[in-house]
Amino acid sequence: MIGKRIAVLSLCLIFSLPNIARAEIPWSDLNLPATQFAESSRYHQVNSTREDSYNPGFLIFSVSNNTVKIQVEGLLDLKKWIHESAVIGQLDENKDTASGVADGAIESVKGTGRGLKNLVFHPVNSAKGLGTAAGRVGDKVGDAFRTKEEGEKGDSFLSSTKRQIAQKLGVDVYSRNEQLQEKLSSLAKQEMGGRGVVMVANFFIPFGLIASAVMTVSNINNTADQLVNDKDRIDLYKINKDSLVRIGIPENKSIALLNNTYYTPRQATYLRFYLERLASLRGYQMLADRAAELTEDVPARKFLHEMQIAADGMAGINDAVSIDMVPEGLLLERKDSVILICGYDYLTDSPLGKTLIEKVGSYKAKLKKNSAEIWSAGIVTPRLNGSLLAHEIKVRRMCLFLDTSDGNTAT
Repeated sequence: MIGKRIAVLSLCLIFSLPNIARAEIPWSDLNLPATQFAESSRYHQVNSTREDSYNPGFLIFSVSNNTVKIQVEGLLDLKKWIHESAVIGQLDENKDTASGVADGAIESVKGTGRGLKNLVFHPVNSAKGLGTAAGRVGDKVGDAFRTKEEGEKGDSFLSSTKRQIAQKLGVDVYSRNEQLQEKLSSLAKQEMGGRGVVMVANFFIPFGLIASAVMTVSNINNTADQLVNDKDRIDLYKINKDSLVRIGIPENKSIALLNNTYYTPRQATYLRFYLERLASLRGYQMLADRAAELTEDVPARKFLHEMQIAADGMAGINDAVSIDMVPEGLLLERKDSVILICGYDYLTDSPLGKTLIEKVGSYKAKLKKNSAEIWSAGIVTPRLNGSLLAHEIKVRRMCLFLDTSDGNTAT
């Protein structure tokens, strides 16, 4: 078993590679599924793409909408930003019409005590007579919690309203998109005043097309999203801590993981669900230690992706023995094979790609397995795919975005 000392040096391989300037990559060369990654729409434009010169294997996108032009790093964040831009665009398009409709709705419930109460205490769901209470008033965040995310600032009633609106729109209340946070806060205040009810119900429920807030192919994430959307921050924290302790993660380490300043409450919940799925494997407890330690953007994001891939992959295999951390990613050992799980956006026939071929071959030999695979979070270019086949290494690409039954495993 690969020692924990090596795991502490995870990603050293990446940073030791030459920091050469990266040329722009044509969008068509990425060969991304158009249904999930549109280069442009009425709400957004991807202006350029390049590989991160400091972090080979990761992509940086220059993007813009009607208001901002920014850089987004990573396929997952690009997908989220595209979706969030569409939500913001629809909010802007419909706000004038919706405001008038909302004014009429307020007049229609005056004098009907039950209807007015619904507008105040069940603002998102009142239009259809559905839903649960908006949240407990007066909850305070204790010392065990990290600084509040943008999605939870303000009093608990406003925060709960904001969380419910985000769910209706199919976005993440913990998103770090400042434009989206401003829109959600504005809507929540309108909801509390009874002005935004019909707007959300009539215009935006049909837009919530993405079940998982991170928009990846993951049954685990979908289940976790339901919990995050239904619980306030304090209850969510307690549920996650109790669950981690129940699977054998010491309480102090569970708290350290949940208080990691990098991961949002949603991402921390994902990690808890991943650990539950991987708890039958030798070495799973070290993954919790690693999740608690990581605070830098790229390593933390890469590890989160690898954990998801490993946890989702367990649904299709029944002979997994152990999981370990190596500098290139996570190493999943099966009875007769070894799988190197890599959270990269972009793997091509580069020094990084060649190194991964060499390393997975060495792990196969060291563990005396008959076969080896690489599971990649994102793109694997045809040229690298050919090199992998020549070395008799199977590859599964786009693990975060494509169903594993779609034929994207090379043989």
